[in-house]
Amino acid sequence: MTNRLIFQSARMTGPVIQRGLSLIELMIAITLGMLVMAGLLALFINITRNNSELARVNSQIENGRFAIQVLENDIVHAGFWGTHVPQFDDLTYEVVPTDAPTAVPDPCLEAASWNAVHKNNLITIPVQAYNASPGSCVTNKFDNTDVLVVRHADTCAAGSGGNCEADIAGKLYFQHGLCEAPMQAQAGSINTITLEAGASATDDFYNGARIRIVSGAGQGQIGVVGSAAGSYVGATKVATMSANWAIAPDVTSKYVFDSGYVLGDAGFPFTKRDCTTTADKRKYVSNIYYIRNYAATAGDGIPTLVRSTFGTSAGGAEALIEGIDGFNVEIGVDNQSETGAAPVYTAAVAWADPATKLVATNRGDGEPDEYVRCAATCTVDQLANAVAVKLYVLARAKEATAGYTDTKIYQMGTVSRGPFNDGFKRHVFSTTVRLANVSGRRETP
Repeated sequence: MTNRLIFQSARMTGPVIQRGLSLIELMIAITLGMLVMAGLLALFINITRNNSELARVNSQIENGRFAIQVLENDIVHAGFWGTHVPQFDDLTYEVVPTDAPTAVPDPCLEAASWNAVHKNNLITIPVQAYNASPGSCVTNKFDNTDVLVVRHADTCAAGSGGNCEADIAGKLYFQHGLCEAPMQAQAGSINTITLEAGASATDDFYNGARIRIVSGAGQGQIGVVGSAAGSYVGATKVATMSANWAIAPDVTSKYVFDSGYVLGDAGFPFTKRDCTTTADKRKYVSNIYYIRNYAATAGDGIPTLVRSTFGTSAGGAEALIEGIDGFNVEIGVDNQSETGAAPVYTAAVAWADPATKLVATNRGDGEPDEYVRCAATCTVDQLANAVAVKLYVLARAKEATAGYTDTKIYQMGTVSRGPFNDGFKRHVFSTTVRLANVSGRRETP
């Protein structure tokens, strides 16, 4: 009896096993769990927001740098024409040059309408800039942005293999000869010459061209085809000269174009220095860069850097980089010689010391003396002396940032942009690109 009481007493006073939670304990547990979940959710939202913002900023920076890179890679080749050097920019050319540009060429003019004067202006003015649309080849341009035109020959010969495209019939090519293939005149008079049967059938095609008689009647003479309308008749091949010949050419006369190059889609007569091997043909490259007010669909509101590539006519705009909100260009003009005098390209090169020929007093020295932003366009003299291009690109994020207002003012050379007072973040990228093919010709040791 006593043992049973002791056992029951021990069992009744032992540890109590919990069999559930009270309501208060349950509410506390739920509250703590919700607080932990809220903290994790806030952390997740912040990380997601930061990652999204970082992606927007990275995309903005990448697009700005890429835009500068694309433009720079093209501009560095401006004025490259293979082995051809314009007379007015050639310090070794000892007589009066005849190819100084006479007008700013229309970048939208179709190739079928080109004459010799226009072609010469294309070759001698490798970059142009506008703050307005230069013509029908630029459409939907974004307000307050500039247009840049870049020209040069391709850096590799057509059909040479590798990354260079094949020689394609009907495309525009540039060919320069180191030994011209003489062409046979069909007739002549005191102020005309009838070109070979294979000459262009386009009226005024050779206007302004410089023709040299290399054999036959009038050998050694140099004449310039007139620039007025009707100076060359394509149907008869008759070219009327700007001044009379001293001795009239005739059917015995052979001639060459003294410029020594062809820019067109047919008729490439020039050879290399051995006078046998056909000279290289290089694709004519003419690109127009500007900002369009949409990316893929009109009205989508995404400003985009686009490029229109010229074939025999201006091609459609190709979207390059989205989110480029601003584009401004300044041309570096070399308007002084090493002596401080202004360049004069209608006269032969004048040397401070003819014995050493180290300092040309009437030619530029290859260094930009001022930077100008073109209004409607720059003048002929400014563009003929362009030796550098300063670029300003304003890159914008593709998406707005919640809670952000862009109140900044962006200085792009002489142009100020903003404040935009919207939710897009922006950044200005700038660089200066030297036109090595132009400035290098003007430098002396």
